[in-house]
Formats: sequence, C-alpha cells, structure tokens
Amino acid sequence: MRFLLPLAILLHISFMLFGQKQKPTIINEIIIEGNDKTHAKILHRELTFEEGDTIVDLSAEINQSKKNLLNTRLFHYAYINIIRHKHLANIIVKVQERWYLWPIPVFEYADYNLASWLRRKEIDYLNYGIILEERNFRGLNEKLKLKIRMGIREQYGINYAFPRLFNHPDIGGNIDVSYFRQKEIHQSIVDQRYVDIEQDRYIFREGRLIAGIRWRPEFFYSHFFYGGFRKYRYHQNINTLFEEPAKHNLEYLAIGYTFKFFKGDYIMYPLKGNKLKVTTEYGFGSADYLFTDLAFSSHYPIRPKFTLTYGFNGYASLTKQYPHFLYSGPGKTWYIRGFEDYIYHKDLLINNRLQLKYTLLKKKRFNFDWIPSKKFNAPFLSIFLNTFFEAGYGTNINGSPAEVTPVSIGAGIDFLTYYDWIGRFEVAQNNNKEIFFNVHWGYIF
Repeated sequence: MRFLLPLAILLHISFMLFGQKQKPTIINEIIIEGNDKTHAKILHRELTFEEGDTIVDLSAEINQSKKNLLNTRLFHYAYINIIRHKHLANIIVKVQERWYLWPIPVFEYADYNLASWLRRKEIDYLNYGIILEERNFRGLNEKLKLKIRMGIREQYGINYAFPRLFNHPDIGGNIDVSYFRQKEIHQSIVDQRYVDIEQDRYIFREGRLIAGIRWRPEFFYSHFFYGGFRKYRYHQNINTLFEEPAKHNLEYLAIGYTFKFFKGDYIMYPLKGNKLKVTTEYGFGSADYLFTDLAFSSHYPIRPKFTLTYGFNGYASLTKQYPHFLYSGPGKTWYIRGFEDYIYHKDLLINNRLQLKYTLLKKKRFNFDWIPSKKFNAPFLSIFLNTFFEAGYGTNINGSPAEVTPVSIGAGIDFLTYYDWIGRFEVAQNNNKEIFFNVHWGYIF
C-alpha cells in the first residue's frame, strides 16, 4: 500500500503534463490598424486565421501571420496583439507601412555583378537613367514600374504586377513590355571571359512582350504560367557570334513556368526555413530552345546566433543555345563565389553551397525623431559574419563534354537594413589559386 501514494502522484503529474489538451480559442474579431494606404483585404490574405475560426495553438498562428505580413515587403514592422475574453479572442493587427512611390535614379554597373564591374576598371561601363516605381499601387500590393535607362544596355519599358485578378485573392498576374538597344555587345567567350565588340551605331535591338498568370493557392508557394513574344535583331555587319555565323533577325514565341516556395522567417535574408525557385522555358520560332534554372536553399539554426545553410543551383539546357542572349543560369542569373568573372556557357552546370553564419548584431532598431516621416525615422541594422565553401560541376550534354569543376572557399560580412538593402563584402579563393575581394548587393541565397 505504501507504493500506491507515489504511484498516484506520478499518474497525476503525467496527466497534468500530457493528458490535458490546450483549450481552443475562437476568433471573435480582427481589427486592422496602421494601413493608411493598404487595403485591409491585402492584410487578411496573409493571416492564417479568419473571424469565426477555432484555433488550438493561437501563438503559432500569430507568429506565422507576422512572418507572412513582413514577407509581402509592404511593411517595416507588424505587431499582432490578443484581447481575450474567456474562450473568445479579439485580434489587433498593427502595421507600419513603407514608402511606396520611388523615383529611382538608375546608376548601375553593366556587368552581371558588382565585383566583376569593379575589376573591369572601365568606369563608363554603366547604365544610367530613371525608374518610376509604385510598389503598392492603388493600395492593392500591385507594382507599377516605368523604366528609362541609357548607357551600355538601353531600356525603355513598363511592368505591371498585380496579386488579385478579378478580385480573386489567389490569382494574379504580370505584364512586361520592354525595348532594348546596344552599341556594345558580347561577341565571344575566351578563357571564360566575355570578349565585347563596340561600334558607333546600334548593333543590337531587342523587343519583348511577356504576360502571365500567378496562382498562389497557399501561403508558402505559388505557380506562374507565362508566355509571350521575343524579337532580336543584329546589325548586318555582325558576322559571327560565339563562334557561329550570326543570325541577324530572330523571332520567338515563348512559354514558361516558374514555381516558388518559401517557408521561413524572412524571405530576403532567411536564417531559418527553406526556399526554392524553379523556372522552365520553351521557345520556338527561328530556333527551338528549352532550359531549366533551379535555386534551392535550406537554413538551419544550429546554435544561438549560428545558422548553417546549404544551397544548390542548377541549370540545364536540352538544346544548344545560340545566340547567347537566350542563355540563362551561371554567370547571368546566378554566379559561383570566387568565379564572378567567369562565364561558363555549359549545357549543364550545378553548384553546391555550404555556409556557416554568425549573427554579430541582431536586428537593432534606431529612432531618429528629427526625421518627420515614420516611413524613414526608425531604421534597423543587422550584421552577420560568414564563412563558405562552394563546389560546382559543368559539362555539355549536346556536344563535346568540356568539363569544369569550380571550387572556392571564403569568408565575408553582410549588412542588412531598411527596405531590404543588403550589402556583402567577401574574400574568396578559387581552385585556380586566384584570390578575390568582392563587393555585392543582395543576398546569395
């Protein structure tokens, strides 16, 4: 009998720890505050709950909803508070909106990345002009962009992206109309570097009309189906391009598909979660082409302040891609660190990235009361140290293999601040025994 009392106590503790279920909460009312311009339905689309829902783990739902709101890139900060009354809960969502209308002077390097432009040592190898961009057009998370750009690659274009088609919360679209012209173009690749040709007349012109439908059935992924028309024209005095006879007038109809997935903390600079983007495009007309471009990364916190990241990039072309402007992938849409200057025009190229990141300064907020606008007077700064290792492999599947195996190691420091501005300073050594100090904008993953 003396064992019955301890046994009863143990059973009682077990029931208290494991036997009780969390009481569900009913969402009574959702109140939106701070959305001076943004329509409330745009915020409601990012919440994982609605009025009348019965929620078991409300804290988890609120945490995910805050991430969803911030990843729209419409708000600096998002706060969600709960007012409880027995089993009912009123939810107060308060956001601080960003500045949305941007007249942006264009003064950009014409290379595919900043590090390569700095090493080119040609200060006039630039594009310049102006962009007028409304990032929350009509308060509906629509993006309207007008672009006039001069310099190496002139561009005149308009782009309109909208998340709600016929007021449907899950279906949106995108329309892009652009015209380009150049007096200087890439003509060949020698030792994995571009060789350019320049004349005093326009020797290349490009026009495109691309439109698509975006379907976002869930919070974490979306599908984009697109199609359009592309037209390219080279001047008659251009005889060869990338060791092939030049084709002066080319026209293509293109269809494509892009799948995006992200589930993590901050889409522009994730420290936790998974990210995936896959694009496949098929074009037919003057010649057929088909390619797939893939980017994946997984971010895992291993200890406080430490994040281990694995990334994978892959590019495959099932058709030999000439002329070169149809080429996507390494050296153009992504690059291997330590090989920023290299152009690998391969039918198949993959790259593995491994990175260890240390949070030197967690998101620190500053208050500048002397700035009258709330959209600019509370910036933040985060600083991260990292070390990385990258290993790639490339070959041709439509001809002579010509294999390449780029490998690099390095370290760097990243700065993250207001309006998704990311600056990276890195030193990298590759297996060609070259050491580079690189400066980049934007995140590598």
